[in-house]
Amino acid sequence: MNNAFEGKLLAFDVDGTLLNYRGELTGRTINALLAAKEAGAVTTLATGRDWRALTNLLNQIPSVEYALCTNGTEVYDRSGKLVYARQISLETAKELVLTIRERVDGVAIGAGINKGIVGEPGVANAMPPGIEILPDQIVGDIVSALKPEIRDLVIYHQDYVHRLDELFSIMVDVCNDFDVAVQYSGLPMMELLPIGSGKGTALAWLAKHLKIKQKDVIAFGDGLNDLSMLEWAGTGIAMGQSETRVQNMADLVIGTCGDEGVAEWLESEING
Repeated sequence: MNNAFEGKLLAFDVDGTLLNYRGELTGRTINALLAAKEAGAVTTLATGRDWRALTNLLNQIPSVEYALCTNGTEVYDRSGKLVYARQISLETAKELVLTIRERVDGVAIGAGINKGIVGEPGVANAMPPGIEILPDQIVGDIVSALKPEIRDLVIYHQDYVHRLDELFSIMVDVCNDFDVAVQYSGLPMMELLPIGSGKGTALAWLAKHLKIKQKDVIAFGDGLNDLSMLEWAGTGIAMGQSETRVQNMADLVIGTCGDEGVAEWLESEING
């Protein structure tokens, strides 16, 4: 039996990594993930999506055992049991929303709460297919919907869609007085996370939980929200369509998601 990935933890970003440009998970990729598990790997998703947005995907890939959700603020096992979580306090979240609105007029704000996401119309309209906000979770004012177990806040402004670096700088300045960190979400919006959170932090926790050494962790990603994960992993692998900052952080650059780059790399490792 091939044991190419014995003792390894493989972490996969979802959009732009496992899924192709049309948001599809191909049969080839499904088979490659199964082959990796059969070759000894423990596999996990590592995504900006919340748990509820992964249900259909997990049904297609029974080989995946864990999911790092909301850019690393939570880790679930396959059954949906929460095994790790970082949260923003309700008081902090409310103060942040008010401060952000004073600083940037016209923002739309959303919040990851429990296993789902609640958001104002601007955020809901900016979400891509597969990460929709349910109609009954779209609210006129996010403050009224905030309650404990807040994983993150997302900040969207239509004028900054193509100026995300500028919005990032503004949010960093706003958050200096709060116990939160700002990061690129992988969508045209900023994400505010509990300080010290991120895919890299959650992946490090999961590896320790599974007693897998850092050098035996392989992470795949394509976005700026994957940087901490690619940097922390023993081997960081960037997708071929990734921007320069992502590729420079990685140890290896493979094919694009449109060319099933993950499947191609796994196959080559397993088949020699």
